[in-house]
Amino acid sequence: MRDHVLQRLRASWGQRHQGTQPRSAAGPHEERPGEVSQTGGAGVLFHGDYSAVTTVGEEFGQSRLGIGVMHDLDGEIVSINGTAWCIPVDGRPRELDPDEGIAFGIAAHGGVGHVVSLATGSSMEQILIAVDMYLESTHVNHEQVVCAIEIVGTFTDVILRTEAPPTYEHEPLGEVLERETRFEFDSWDGTLVGFRFPDLTDGEIIPGLHLHAMGSDLLSGGHVRRVATSTVAATVWIDELHPLVGAKGTAESNGPDIDFDKYEGPLA
Repeated sequence: MRDHVLQRLRASWGQRHQGTQPRSAAGPHEERPGEVSQTGGAGVLFHGDYSAVTTVGEEFGQSRLGIGVMHDLDGEIVSINGTAWCIPVDGRPRELDPDEGIAFGIAAHGGVGHVVSLATGSSMEQILIAVDMYLESTHVNHEQVVCAIEIVGTFTDVILRTEAPPTYEHEPLGEVLERETRFEFDSWDGTLVGFRFPDLTDGEIIPGLHLHAMGSDLLSGGHVRRVATSTVAATVWIDELHPLVGAKGTAESNGPDIDFDKYEGPLA
């Protein structure tokens, strides 16, 4: 069953008036407005429910890019141009069949790509700053939109993670991630995809920058815990159909019972 988390969030924040549109670089799907969809809620995962809420094909089949988690927490998901892989605990990506179930997914569709410049050596924190500065330069508040992000190229000081399934029924995700499996690379080549959500959350969305990775050789991937850019090209797509309204602080809460920075954010 599809859980329209973003639709509920947007409804709670109202409708935004039309604003200045960002400058853009034309892309292959620009005839369709940019849209980001989320199925399943982060809060449900952190409370230990990893049952399937939709299928790979339904969530990612027609998407530009996406990220997610397999049902029963059997690996992180990366999707690029409609093809999805999971990265199980052994770290070897496996291409997914369309009918396989997922517990959580976020996908981007359509839209026009906006080129964002990233300096060599940019960390995750600096990538986030660069995206927000680009949005600000085009008169878009990062608290009022959801952005999809793709970064392709070479990277250094890379740490990727995945996780093993829970050790008992309804084990909270925070406990599972205390045992996360990490893969470290001094130099790495591939694609990062993910999303920049508003900083405040009711616990159902993952705030800030959330990236997953797939190696160019399809032999490595996972949730990005640390990265530095080397030679890269970065593109951002903005959800044009469902802008959010309200200044910072208008979300229902900041998910006080979930430490997203600890479990989903970059390593110190």
